[in-house]
Amino acid sequence: MPGDTLMPAPSPASRLADPQVAHDLLMYRVNRLLAVAGSLVVPLCEGGYGITRREWGLLMVLAQQPGLPPAELAQRLGLDRARTSRAITSLLAKKLLTRDAMPGDRRQAVLSLTPEGRAVHDGLFPQVKALNQELLAGLDADTLRGLDMALADMQQRAEALVATRTDVPRTYRLRGGRHTD
Repeated sequence: MPGDTLMPAPSPASRLADPQVAHDLLMYRVNRLLAVAGSLVVPLCEGGYGITRREWGLLMVLAQQPGLPPAELAQRLGLDRARTSRAITSLLAKKLLTRDAMPGDRRQAVLSLTPEGRAVHDGLFPQVKALNQELLAGLDADTLRGLDMALADMQQRAEALVATRTDVPRTYRLRGGRHTD
């Protein structure tokens, strides 16, 4: 029609800065990336090693930092304590973790990998690393550095938001959803 003009597609930066649809939202896109790429990790974990992706997360953290208490492990993974506890119980049953009482306070425990847990980590890590490297293969060194810095900045901002945002409603999943006091 006369007078109609086509609007240029928004640039990726403006889509992220001013999202108009779900696919423009950063968290949606990161979640989709994790869902798609993570679907490659699940068969490696479950089919190759008999562990879940959540259990793999625990093994990765404990391989790097042995001797963590369960609550700190949950915090580092961003998981609730109940899910972490179930994963720990499963890994203990599979003899991939040890749970030892802390010296001086036998009520507290620390977790470490067993030799079998270390073997699972050492076998699986190179495969997951290779998948990550394939995802990043199309990015040059400057873009990778920028992405690394951006991710670190966004992680720091997310943690600050969680610590300071009091306007977000609390969740009450065990009571069927929304809190209505």
